[in-house]
Amino acid sequence: MINYSYCGQYENPVYLAPNLYSYLMSKEFDASSIEAPAYHYENASEFMDPDWSNPNNLTIPQCVLDFTIPSTMKGPVYMYYRLTNFYQNHRLYIKNYDPFQLLGNRVSSGTLETNCGPLASRDGGVIYPCGLVANSMFNDTASNLTSVTTGGNYTFTRKGIAWPEDFQKYGTNTDYADSELVPPPNWASRYPNGQYDADHPPPNLHDMERLMVWMHMAALPDFRKIWARNDNDDLPAGRWRVHIDLSKCNINVYTSF
Repeated sequence: MINYSYCGQYENPVYLAPNLYSYLMSKEFDASSIEAPAYHYENASEFMDPDWSNPNNLTIPQCVLDFTIPSTMKGPVYMYYRLTNFYQNHRLYIKNYDPFQLLGNRVSSGTLETNCGPLASRDGGVIYPCGLVANSMFNDTASNLTSVTTGGNYTFTRKGIAWPEDFQKYGTNTDYADSELVPPPNWASRYPNGQYDADHPPPNLHDMERLMVWMHMAALPDFRKIWARNDNDDLPAGRWRVHIDLSKCNINVYTSF
């Protein structure tokens, strides 16, 4: 588990302080015997998530994080993110979404204001998906892993991370015209002029498993959620690198395997 919350402070690589990372291995393992994780940030012009384009030519701060796997991890291997001091269980937050809209159904403006206000509409359009929960979806985006020594890759998939019953709660938009919809405010910078269009249409929520995972509300302010998985391949021992788009949230963020 590695806390990269302070990565954005360093333009040149620095080793993490010992209190910012931990290993859970066998009793014989000595964490002090391996090279500590190191990180720094670089500015980039492309999102790590291939599903997002960059039509507004944003400069994206990316954390470059090197870490050591001391012994081969047998598959399956899961990548998680962990947040602290984030209260998904707040009463006004936890109910701020519309379940019928998530299924792709048209919902009256009055109902949307009741269920999703103050994030039901903006700029004359219906926010899709509406509400505080979707708007605050965790969007630090981690890449696949690259071996620092060999240059080889270890790839993850975002499929199969949501619970099977979640797929019954999310559908494809069928009732709204794309021109009626606008992205949530925190998603807007990933769309041209902050709007959906023919080349950048509203997302198919039925395929957004990371949104489904996010919308499983956590009971405590310190929680972790699955980000990606590899069910088939072992992760070899060695020094590995991951790039992470930073969302600049004022929360502590960890990644773990």
